Amino acid sequence: MNKTTTIRVNRDIYNSIKLLAQKQNENMQDIIEKAINDYKKKKFFDELNTAYAKLMDDPKAWEEEVKEREEWDSILAD
Repeated sequence: MNKTTTIRVNRDIYNSIKLLAQKQNENMQDIIEKAINDYKKKKFFDELNTAYAKLMDDPKAWEEEVKEREEWDSILAD
């Protein structure tokens, strides 16, 4: 079993978590864990999108990216 600890949240957040848990028939800890995991995924893809946007702003870097993808595509056909 994982060790646990206590965190402080304001009453509105607590009530929101409690209500979600009741509606989903889950415990509050599961709701928080799911929310954190979803947040981490969102941040990952936000950062990925930002990186691609920067890459696309640099024509030379984007050309290199396309070439690398083409190389990988030919390797996958083996």
